[in-house]
Amino acid sequence: MDSLAVAFSILYQLATNASFLLLAGLGLIVILGMMNIINLAHGELMMLGAYTATMLYHRGIPFPITVVAAFFVVALAGAVLERLVVRWFYGERLGALVVTWGISLVLSQGTLMLLGPFMPSIPIPGGSVAVGQYSFSVYWLILVTVTVLLLFGLGLLYNRTSFGLHARATMQKPEIARALGVNTDRIYLLTFSLGAGLAGLSGALLAPTVSIAPFMGQQFVAPAFITVVVGGATNVIAGALGASSLLSLVKTPVGFWLGAFLGNVALLLAALVIIRLMPDGISAAFQRWQDRRSRMA
Repeated sequence: MDSLAVAFSILYQLATNASFLLLAGLGLIVILGMMNIINLAHGELMMLGAYTATMLYHRGIPFPITVVAAFFVVALAGAVLERLVVRWFYGERLGALVVTWGISLVLSQGTLMLLGPFMPSIPIPGGSVAVGQYSFSVYWLILVTVTVLLLFGLGLLYNRTSFGLHARATMQKPEIARALGVNTDRIYLLTFSLGAGLAGLSGALLAPTVSIAPFMGQQFVAPAFITVVVGGATNVIAGALGASSLLSLVKTPVGFWLGAFLGNVALLLAALVIIRLMPDGISAAFQRWQDRRSRMA
C-alpha cells in the first residue's frame, strides 16, 4: 500500500505541476503563440479574473458561475484593450512589449488604488481524499481535468472550425487571408479577446489556491512564458502540452526528494537546456521529425 501511495503521490504531483504550467500559460498560448504579441499584461489579466471571481463569490454567487463570469468579463476587457491600444502595434514586437507592460502597470496600480492591497480569499472547494499516508486535494484533481478539457476545446476550435481556419490563415499570411475575404480585423479582435478571457478564466480557477492581491499576476508570468516558449509556435497547443509535461517530469522528482525550491531551479535549468537544443521549441522539433519520417516512408 505504501508503494502504491508513493506512486499515486508522484503521479498527482506530475499532473498538478503540468496543469499549473498550462493554466498559467493558457491565455498566452493564444496571444503570443498565435498573434506573436509579447503580452506582458498577461499576469494582470489573470489577476482581473481572480478579482472578478472573488468579488462575485463573496456576494453569494456559486464559485463555478464566478469562473465563467471571469472569462467573459476579462474577454470584454481584452476586446476594449485591443481596440484602443494593442491593434496599433501589430507587427511591432518591441512596441507591443512596451505598451502591454504599460497596461500591466495601469491594471495593477489601478487595482491597488481602487480595491486596496488584499481581497478576502476563496476557500478551496472539494476537500481532500486520502491514499495511504498521503492526502490529495480534490480541487487540484478537478483543475487537472478542466485543463485537459480546455486544451481539447482549444484544439477543436483552431483545427476543426472555420474560425480556427481563418485565424490560422490570418496569423500566417494576413494579406492573402484579407484578399480571400477574411475579416482580419475581426479575427485579431476575437483572438486577443479569447486569449484575455482564457487568462481571466485561469486566474479565477487558481484564485482559491493563492493570495488575492493586485500584484499576484507576477507569479504566473515566468511559468507562462517558459511553457509557451519551450513549446514553440509551430503548433502552440501541442507544444504547450509537450512543454508542460516535459518540464513537470523534471520538476516533480527533484521537488519531491529535494524540496520545492530546487524543483523550480531544475525547471528553469531544463527550460534553458531545451531552448538551447531546440531554439524553435518542442513543436518545431517534433514537426521536423515527422517530416523526416514522411520523406523516408
